[in-house]
Amino acid sequence: MVQQAAQQITEFLRDRAGRGLRTVVIVRDENYDVHYLRSDLEAQYSDETFSEVVDIFRLDSPFLAPDVNSNPVGERRAIIHYHERAFIIQFPFSETESILISLSRDAGRDLLQFIEKCRSIVHDGQ
Repeated sequence: MVQQAAQQITEFLRDRAGRGLRTVVIVRDENYDVHYLRSDLEAQYSDETFSEVVDIFRLDSPFLAPDVNSNPVGERRAIIHYHERAFIIQFPFSETESILISLSRDAGRDLLQFIEKCRSIVHDGQ
């Protein structure tokens, strides 16, 4: 099932974001499967480096599980990470699996503008 979801999100993002799609990875407790990796990034990352990057986003399963509903704001739907060169969005799939996508800054332009405006407000208040 997770493979099918990864395939569907890859097709959707390739259509919507084009070259802005960087990666689609299925992350499990102990391993991961690269479902899509843009060709220029394939040359840029060794297997070891890519594993280190994926490990950064590996979370404790119960904390990530989509059906954990003990939080007052409701279940977790996605986690968004904003980095210098990319947006990383992680979608919980099951208690042991999540789908991690990476998009270029250009592909997330509207989100980028919103976050940067909020950051400027926060930092201007310091």
